[in-house]
Amino acid sequence: MAGLPERLSRTEQVFEAIVDDICTGRLTTGVPLRQEQLAERFNVSRQPIQQALLLLRNQGLVREFGRRGLEVTPLERDFVSHLYELRAILDGQAARLAADRRDDDWLRHATRVVVSGRQAFDDRAFAQMVRNDVEFHRAVVEAAGNPLLTESAGVMWRNVQRVMGEVLLQGGGPAWVWEDHAAILDAVRDRDGDAAEALARRHAEHGEQLILETMPAPARADEASAE
Repeated sequence: MAGLPERLSRTEQVFEAIVDDICTGRLTTGVPLRQEQLAERFNVSRQPIQQALLLLRNQGLVREFGRRGLEVTPLERDFVSHLYELRAILDGQAARLAADRRDDDWLRHATRVVVSGRQAFDDRAFAQMVRNDVEFHRAVVEAAGNPLLTESAGVMWRNVQRVMGEVLLQGGGPAWVWEDHAAILDAVRDRDGDAAEALARRHAEHGEQLILETMPAPARADEASAE
């Protein structure tokens, strides 16, 4: 494995590396997370592994699973719906605040992210598409200037990134994703808080629909009772 960033603690380095593995599909549901194997892979002691796994469990990315320890939490339709319901609220409020508080430096950065996302879409670079999507929405949250909103959204976006990584990387995202980003950016640029919030909420609702359409349909009651 490539060297881990020096700016982070060992626990943070391991945490970020495992999250990346989950979001890119290298760690999948049902595979047990063995502390010994992770410690050997990342060339660290078991202590930062234990601490990183605790953080992952607290954020819902991994779960306890019998005597096997921990595994990546399976994606369920109800979880996705609840996640995107929260996302609509947080992203909408962040966009409203960003429209009032953004500055020119932020506009330049957000514009670069949107352009990069469109290019990744044209190139069918799926992993880059996911990174640009997450970066754009995190930038909007940061522009809101509310540290508690930023902290809450950070946990949420760990799970959003995981959903996108597991589902969207199978087939990429539609063009409207990047068109929505451009529309939100325009509203923030124009300091139109009402429009920015409405567009961000609609974008989250579209995202939920897209994710659910790519997931297996729930079993009918008669099918479930026959099993």
